[in-house]
Amino acid sequence: MSIFTKNYVGIKKRFFKTKMLDFSKTLTRYKTIIVHPVMQPGKEIYCLPAITSIVDKKGEENVELLVDEKLKFFFENLPIRKTYYNDFSSPFSSNYKNCRKKLKKRRYDIFLEMNTFNDNLLTLFAIIPMAKIRICLDCSLENPVFNLVLSSIKMHSEVDRNNLILRPLGIKRPKKRIKWDTNVEIKPEKKKIGISLENDRLAVRLFSFLEKKGLNPMLFVNDTKKMLKIKGKIRGECLSLYPLGKTYAKCASCEVLITSLNSLLSIAILQKKRTFLMLKKGEKIGIEGTKKLKILQSDGDSRSLLKNVDNFIKTK
Repeated sequence: MSIFTKNYVGIKKRFFKTKMLDFSKTLTRYKTIIVHPVMQPGKEIYCLPAITSIVDKKGEENVELLVDEKLKFFFENLPIRKTYYNDFSSPFSSNYKNCRKKLKKRRYDIFLEMNTFNDNLLTLFAIIPMAKIRICLDCSLENPVFNLVLSSIKMHSEVDRNNLILRPLGIKRPKKRIKWDTNVEIKPEKKKIGISLENDRLAVRLFSFLEKKGLNPMLFVNDTKKMLKIKGKIRGECLSLYPLGKTYAKCASCEVLITSLNSLLSIAILQKKRTFLMLKKGEKIGIEGTKKLKILQSDGDSRSLLKNVDNFIKTK
């Protein structure tokens, strides 16, 4: 973030410092709540059980979601009010101003932040809605904007991590697993492989490798400008990862998905696809590998990756 944004956030922290509250009363009598679900691609799917539990307890009319426009696919079927925003990194951007304008006259008992953004970005989101209590998962304890901070350091599961917010809200943790209703019923085609990797060069190399193996790869690219360049390097399908609804439908016909930590991983989980997940060195996610999910911590060796992918595809 720029020095102007840091200064802006510093000033806002002073004026938005939360007041003293009787939590024993507020947390038992609260009615309205606005939730900023997990907007981190590849992890957004894991907050659905917690959000569904909140809606079941408080009612559709009392819960609202603050949702990134490009990730709306994962939340649009939830029968509650939603406010959509476009990505921003500065409080001076039109996207940020538009988001504040949409929520300007609304009042909530609780604002719930479920993301693990940097401290400045967490603050920018937290000062948008007017709320008595501002709850955050894994925020800095020194941030005066939030008056209830929960830590998930000991949690090894992404779902358990998000369910932490239910206890202070007086809601029982759900025992049910993530469910997803969809009209997409397409039988997977043998040899059809969906790819979405953060490293473009590696993605193109993997695409060519799979093509030479007689497979039918399909490449999803996050950035539209990059997609135009990549299209000139491959002969097969190269598509935009967004909107996610179209990607979801396309992936239904894939036998295997190969992905970095992005929204294609969430789609893979929803569709119960055989998935090869490539994490960057030091990158972590609270899920474990299974027969259907192979997790590889990248060491930068493309030969090793190609060999592992080839073995995974061959192994049923």
